[in-house]
Amino acid sequence: MADLLNNAVSGLMAFQRALSTTSHNIANVNTPGYSRQTVEFVTNPPSFYGGNYFGNGVSIESVTRAYDQFLNTEVRDSTSIFSRSQKFSELSGYIDDILADPQGGLSPMLHQFFESVQDVADDPASSTARNALIYSADTLAARFQSYDQRFEELTRNTSADIHSTVEEINSLVAQIRDINITLNDFAPSAASTQQSADLLDKRDALLGELAGKVDITVIDEGENNLSIFIGNGQTMLSGNTAFALNAQADIGDPSRDVISYNGLISVFDISSNLNGGELGGLLDFRNNVLEPTRNALGRTAIGLAETFNAQMRDGMDLDGNLGQDFFSYDPPQSIAYSSNLGTPTVSTVISDVTAVTTDNYELDFDGANWTLTSDSGSSATVANGAPATLVFEGMTLTIDGATAVAGDRFTIKPTLAASGGLRVLTSDPDEIAVAAPIRSSASLNNLGDVEISAGIVTDVTDPNLLNTATLTFDNPPTTLRADVDVVVGGVPYLAGAAIPFSNNMLVDANGWQVSLNGTPQADDVFSIESNVGGSGDNRNALMLANLQNVGIFDGGDATYQEDYGTLVGFVGSQTLAANLERDAQESLLIQAIDRQSAKASVNLDEEAADLVRYQQAYEATARLISTAQTIFETLLNSVR
Repeated sequence: MADLLNNAVSGLMAFQRALSTTSHNIANVNTPGYSRQTVEFVTNPPSFYGGNYFGNGVSIESVTRAYDQFLNTEVRDSTSIFSRSQKFSELSGYIDDILADPQGGLSPMLHQFFESVQDVADDPASSTARNALIYSADTLAARFQSYDQRFEELTRNTSADIHSTVEEINSLVAQIRDINITLNDFAPSAASTQQSADLLDKRDALLGELAGKVDITVIDEGENNLSIFIGNGQTMLSGNTAFALNAQADIGDPSRDVISYNGLISVFDISSNLNGGELGGLLDFRNNVLEPTRNALGRTAIGLAETFNAQMRDGMDLDGNLGQDFFSYDPPQSIAYSSNLGTPTVSTVISDVTAVTTDNYELDFDGANWTLTSDSGSSATVANGAPATLVFEGMTLTIDGATAVAGDRFTIKPTLAASGGLRVLTSDPDEIAVAAPIRSSASLNNLGDVEISAGIVTDVTDPNLLNTATLTFDNPPTTLRADVDVVVGGVPYLAGAAIPFSNNMLVDANGWQVSLNGTPQADDVFSIESNVGGSGDNRNALMLANLQNVGIFDGGDATYQEDYGTLVGFVGSQTLAANLERDAQESLLIQAIDRQSAKASVNLDEEAADLVRYQQAYEATARLISTAQTIFETLLNSVR
């Protein structure tokens, strides 16, 4: 009788807990990350009476959750890859929208600027055209500055996002550690391996969030412990011990954040090892799109300023002065590492715009030599000196290494600041050097038909450039003489020396060059002199206008527009590739989530069936208790 009652009570308790678990499933049908829980029944050990074994009812062996480690890992990995591609795509799209804007982009402003230059060439004496050129130049410089300001703002926002993402990673790891501790604190007896399904679900949900922030590797070590690794195996969590990441200023560039890992022994930079999640997307965007874009835009600004200034210096303004620089830009940055033990100094200037790249550089001192290495791997070396001069890829570095110590380093950024620092230096239209500084003429008394070219400037720094020089033919006119030292066909001639004449001969002197062609007569005279008062001369303006068609960058292969077009194409291709990857990874993530949900999610139809099954079993067990009571009362009545 007691066996009947005990069996009934064990069933009653078991089915009550089964009903409770079913109701728990139904209540959490819409809870994110919840895994369906199932009651596992087991027969109680039997008892031996009268030579036979008799059953002792039922008990709950465990409450298990629907879980598949492979499917959960697949979802985490897909989440990490998708989050990285989504963040990268989102940020790249911002830059693509800015650069490719057909109305607000840089291309129409460059076109408008050179149209203004051509207008001045068409009417060199017009003050209206000259003022319009200055206005157009100011507008173009403002567009460069506006772009750089927006990119600088995007740089700051990216840095802030990196900091906040690192904080979120540390917070998630700390929460997972706390769950590990709780699982251990409330661990059951050694006779059972049962764990809290709800806590495990919560831990898995936090792991999913963490995977969305950074690519992780998870190892279940048993005994309720779990370890998390990132990068190249750096431990973020080992059982109950958590390690922290930190976003801090790069010792080689305080404006740039790196991700440091605080291990048991030392702190070191692991930025290059973080590839997945939002953090990986932010770092990839900054390193592979944002910084190259700013560098490329800066190179375009430098090319425009350097070539336009050089041509302007080859001209003469309305006041009869040689042309001056028209644009200015912020010079290359030379940043000393905060870890330097010595106090060397480095100054950097652009010396050949056709050789300038979009790379950044690192300058290292090994105790005897300085080595300059670009992002793309090219390098050059110079022995230490006070100062030492290193010319490489369009830059000239002047290094005062008298106090240098082995291990001292510098970060060199040749083009980053140029776009934001582009300025127009003149506001006076008369200072625009439209004319050539020299002019040539033939004497009205000449009898021959020799024509002399207008002349070009070969060295505007020659102190005798504006001095008058004459060329006079001898009798017979097979030779001519100059009153200044000249070079003809690579042969130098002193003033007054006889120079053999030939058609199309080139004469170089005082920083200019002219050509002579035709049949001379004795005593024909030609003059080369300063072009003061040449207000109608547009020769230098034509050269300025032609700059838009001249190859400047990459060794002279690309014009301004082509260089900018290459930048737009680069950002566009990066954005397109990122969008395609994002869409593909989103599809893969959805498929992984569907597979995981099919395994773990609550099915209301199944729960309804279980509810009916457990309810009927509960009612039947309750009847057994009533039967046991009836039998017990009958027994009592029979012996009264």
